[in-house]
Amino acid sequence: MGPDALNHLPQGHLHKRTAQLTNPSVLENPRICKSFIVGKCPYDIFSGTKENFGRCPKIHQEKYKLLYEAARAKGIKMPRHDYELDYLRDLEIFINECNRKIEMAERRLRYTAEEKESLSNITREMDELDTRIALTTQEIQILSDKEDLDKAIDLSKSLKRYVHDRSELASTYSEMLENINQSAQQKLQVCTECGAYLSRLDNDKRLVDHFMGKIHLGYVEMRNIAREIRGRTE
Repeated sequence: MGPDALNHLPQGHLHKRTAQLTNPSVLENPRICKSFIVGKCPYDIFSGTKENFGRCPKIHQEKYKLLYEAARAKGIKMPRHDYELDYLRDLEIFINECNRKIEMAERRLRYTAEEKESLSNITREMDELDTRIALTTQEIQILSDKEDLDKAIDLSKSLKRYVHDRSELASTYSEMLENINQSAQQKLQVCTECGAYLSRLDNDKRLVDHFMGKIHLGYVEMRNIAREIRGRTE
């Protein structure tokens, strides 16, 4: 399109185009990402990490961010919405999901501790079965000596059941003990910012790598921004 082509544009076209680039009302488009124009979209914060949530379904264009910042600098209020509240809502969706992940992770660690407490109960049950097995074996031997085979056979069925139950308990005990030992060796705890598992046995470098990691810093940043916005709006 050459310079002369501008003369053939509909009357008011340039004015309309300019107004669109300076009038904050264009930001009311629900397809425009309010988090992007106000601050940082959570989708962008975790881009390229293990917690990559994909691409934001809304529009990210720098011209809208610049328009918003210019309007704010001039004290121009947004037409109908407080976009900071929209931003806070988006942040809280990700923060609440992270909080659920933290709660689940802590529950798993608590469950392992509960397993440890229940070992004594399983041990007591196995002791009781050991006693039953020993007494039943002796009784079967006595009945066999007396040639009371019918009662001996009936008791043999009970003995078989006791041995089976004892074996099942022993298997459960071994599995629980393995889980407890593994937890004790790792001494795990949950990061209250991002929900990752941390080992209290990790060296300083590994801990620094975690706390300086993009995921951890991303959640810390989101939580701080959310607190700031809540403080301004309360």
